[in-house]
Amino acid sequence: MDNFIYSIPTTAYFGKGQISILGETLNAHGASKVLLAYGGGSIKTNGIYDAVIDQLAKAGITLIELSGIMPNPRVESVEEGIRLYLENGCDFILAVGGGSTLDACKAIAAGVMHDGPVTDLFVNESGLSDIAAAAPIATILTMSGTGSEMDMGAVITVGEDHKKMVLLHPLVNPRFSILDPEYTFTVPEIHSMAGVADILCHLMEQYFTPDVNTKVQDRMNEGVMMAVLEDAPKILADPKDYDARANIMWASSMALAGFQFMLGKPGFSFPLHGMGHELSSKYDMTHGVTLALLTPSWMRHTMKIAPQYLAIFARFARNVLDVREADDSKAAEEGVKRLEAFYSAIKMPANLREAGVREEDLDFMAEKAVERGNLGILTSIGKDEALQIMRDAF
Repeated sequence: MDNFIYSIPTTAYFGKGQISILGETLNAHGASKVLLAYGGGSIKTNGIYDAVIDQLAKAGITLIELSGIMPNPRVESVEEGIRLYLENGCDFILAVGGGSTLDACKAIAAGVMHDGPVTDLFVNESGLSDIAAAAPIATILTMSGTGSEMDMGAVITVGEDHKKMVLLHPLVNPRFSILDPEYTFTVPEIHSMAGVADILCHLMEQYFTPDVNTKVQDRMNEGVMMAVLEDAPKILADPKDYDARANIMWASSMALAGFQFMLGKPGFSFPLHGMGHELSSKYDMTHGVTLALLTPSWMRHTMKIAPQYLAIFARFARNVLDVREADDSKAAEEGVKRLEAFYSAIKMPANLREAGVREEDLDFMAEKAVERGNLGILTSIGKDEALQIMRDAF
């Protein structure tokens, strides 16, 4: 196991009614004028907005609103947030929403302290952004999936080609996050299940790594994956199943909390996210859906190209998916089949064609996925490999 430093500066307030601590906690962090950011307005129909406004009023905090942050957040929303923050003398950012709103606010937090365009701060997925300071940020989570409420990363869409860019630095970790599972009751089914696929992919990309004797991290990871597999169907059956929503929400947060399941392992770029971002860029496809579409093909590609790692895939099949097969190759393949069955059960598209992807676009997306360098965990994925994985998923 490699050396590591582990720190989670974000305080999580988890459970029913935790919105009640918002005002006093913002006061404790010195907030007096808050940039309140949210998405398309659903928080105004489900009561969350009113609860936030009430808390800010009781705490004597002024607010400036930034609304309309869309899925796959655009850099233009970030730039508008930076303008509003600076012109109005804000001193704190409050993000209310899912991963897109949270990510946009992290970029705003870094951008308001940067003398230049915020795009200066974006990097590839294997390095930290050049950030010297960031405004304080807190989050109120309304959708489980990205883990942005407990991590230091953000993904922003930039340019006419909708390229996904990454901002990554400990200074944009939220100061605190309010996680009330009841706030996810009204999330549409497709987005709830896409979030499940995103959580699983975060966990798997940290799990399928060269064996460096990180037994504690891997066994913890297995437990979280099992919880996700068990409770996602319960949400389909009853969207207001509090315990199932709570487990999925906490799994989302834990999946990337300080990259805890990567501790002691060599660093790498997340290949499925790298390829999935191109599907989102080209088709504005929900991020978690892209990951569900690509994961089985990536697994089979890796098992074929790097058979020396079959034992890791077989361990996943046995420990997470309850496969009872002694032969590693057969166990690994059965594990992929069971994962595909799970994606089908949570109503993910069966393949890229069914999701509306055009075959003639695969070459372009494969090239874009690796334009800043090869992707990889157990194998190196260049354009040819990315194209093959996409074709297999088609």
